[in-house]
Amino acid sequence: MRDCKQKGISIQWFESVNELPAAWQEQLPAHHFLQRDTLLAHEEAHLPHLRTVYALLFLNNQVVGQAAFQVLSLQSTHISDAALKPWQRILWQAFTKVAQPKLLVAGQLFRHDIVSYHWQSSVTPFDAFQYYRQAIVDGMKKYKAQAILVKETPEELVPYFQHHAPQYLLLRNDSSMQLQLPAEWATFADYEKSLKHKYAQRLRKVRQSWQELEVRELSVAEVQAHADKIYQLYLQVTGNQQVRLGMLSKAFIPSLKAFYKDRLKVWGIFKEGEMIAFASAWVQDHSFDMFYIGFDYALNARLQLYFNILFFSIEQAIRLQKPQLILGRTALEAKARVGCKPQYLHTFLYIKNPLVRSAVSRLQQKFTEGAGEWENRHPFKQP
Repeated sequence: MRDCKQKGISIQWFESVNELPAAWQEQLPAHHFLQRDTLLAHEEAHLPHLRTVYALLFLNNQVVGQAAFQVLSLQSTHISDAALKPWQRILWQAFTKVAQPKLLVAGQLFRHDIVSYHWQSSVTPFDAFQYYRQAIVDGMKKYKAQAILVKETPEELVPYFQHHAPQYLLLRNDSSMQLQLPAEWATFADYEKSLKHKYAQRLRKVRQSWQELEVRELSVAEVQAHADKIYQLYLQVTGNQQVRLGMLSKAFIPSLKAFYKDRLKVWGIFKEGEMIAFASAWVQDHSFDMFYIGFDYALNARLQLYFNILFFSIEQAIRLQKPQLILGRTALEAKARVGCKPQYLHTFLYIKNPLVRSAVSRLQQKFTEGAGEWENRHPFKQP
């Protein structure tokens, strides 16, 4: 625990849920992500090179807010070798080994459906922003972080980051792919009927291989029993990503399934009794939110596992009568092909070194200019 007193704000830091005082729970809404039992479930997943720290914010000895942060120790493996030129790979490996850089995350790297900062109702949004930014500054100093990623920024605070913190770079291409499901869709066949001919034809071709497979929802005990295989399949997917900020642990999905139970669904996909893929999803009040998936890359080309999982998620969202399907941040073009549209997010990055910050800003501008071609996908018939 550490105290910080600046600008009238006092911040106490804690590095374990077990250290949190009774004041942490005061005025927290029921079922908020920052509740101790929820935080503990995530802490017990023991994610590699990542730890969660907690800030309790006071003003005049009164609690005004609580926030959870993650500290990621960057590793050379967090960027794929294939994404770098040989000389870049050498520099990156040397940098991570010698500098041992750290990224402070205001939010959760592996959740996009939660808010990790809460402020009291008597606090104005502008004051909440100031308190949060002070906690960020102090956290960067305490944990010797070279950069801060502000993820899933509370909507009320977005204008203040945009207009009062110009050194924070808005990541313009960060988007969540989402599909709004019409109320009249009662079955997956209704989705198929809504597609243009070439998209419907492709769907039927992809789904043929799905008939060869057994898809089974897994209980808490079954998720634990298949933990090794689930993790191996996850690694096959993440191993093909160019950038992977952090990695899951084998305990991550079993731990969350044990805690959230039916709110987190996990399915095993089997061929001749062997698990060859899995999918997981959050069942929210108004959305079906796909979480992590994994599949055997050697079988993907023949069985179209990835696209079949996308279609399966649409089928489940319709079956559960959810008005919204959320498919997340990756593989934007593939998700556009099944009908998703981007919901652009407010994610901010601050890099301490001004030269690196300027270089990253120019690099993002370059990528932004050539992005968005996949948005021309229009798979649905005109109404």
